[in-house]
Amino acid sequence: MDKKEIRDRIAGGWLNVHLVFEVLGKPADYVENALEMLLEKLSKEKNLEFLGKKIHKAKPVEKTEKVFTAFAEVEILINKLPRIIEIIFDYMPSSIEIVEPTNLAFKNEDMNALINDLAARLHQYDAILKKLKIERTVLIKRLSEELKKKEGKEKSE
Repeated sequence: MDKKEIRDRIAGGWLNVHLVFEVLGKPADYVENALEMLLEKLSKEKNLEFLGKKIHKAKPVEKTEKVFTAFAEVEILINKLPRIIEIIFDYMPSSIEIVEPTNLAFKNEDMNALINDLAARLHQYDAILKKLKIERTVLIKRLSEELKKKEGKEKSE
């Protein structure tokens, strides 16, 4: 896409956004492949145009044993702000910068829809977290009971 096409899209309401994605894990080639797959999946998203990407090689994380980190810088055009929120929840970039336009204006109804969608997603994540905490508590209790039973059997033998 040339500069004129980019300017036309931005004039039409699209946003020029820079994103940074990081992946942590091991081995190094797995980290790099995971980052490549993430960017490949992102590039196929609707209402989004890739303008460029730079993938940095995996490097060992200091003070850890054989854990690596890699990151990628991505420049995209995206059709509207709510789409950025979707990308944030779906891909969890570590950094987001709206480069252009420098001023954004929203209708009240659009902003209401955006913040309500954001609140709904946060409630979904909260419900998942609460469920996992309950399941964890139940598992710890069951494990503790099983260990006590096993200790009781060993003492009686």
